[in-house]
Amino acid sequence: MKIESDKDFPQLREQISIWKQRFPMFRHDVMKIEDIVETHIQNHSIALVFYRQTHKKKFLEDAQREIDSINRVVSTVGKLELMALLSQS
Repeated sequence: MKIESDKDFPQLREQISIWKQRFPMFRHDVMKIEDIVETHIQNHSIALVFYRQTHKKKFLEDAQREIDSINRVVSTVGKLELMALLSQS
């Protein structure tokens, strides 16, 4: 899963709920990941609000940095999910 814009955030939240169901033993860890992602989403929204107010490119770059951070977290979790699935065999 790769996040391109804020339109993908609902899909990401659905994926996190799927992870909670799929890995009940790691529910606490998934909740921490959810908190991290929600913080990045919140920071992204704040940066976009500042961009709309000032039209400074810096805030648009900050928003993109937050999306990149979310993608990094999701990529790491995706790799861990693959390793967990492979270890079940």
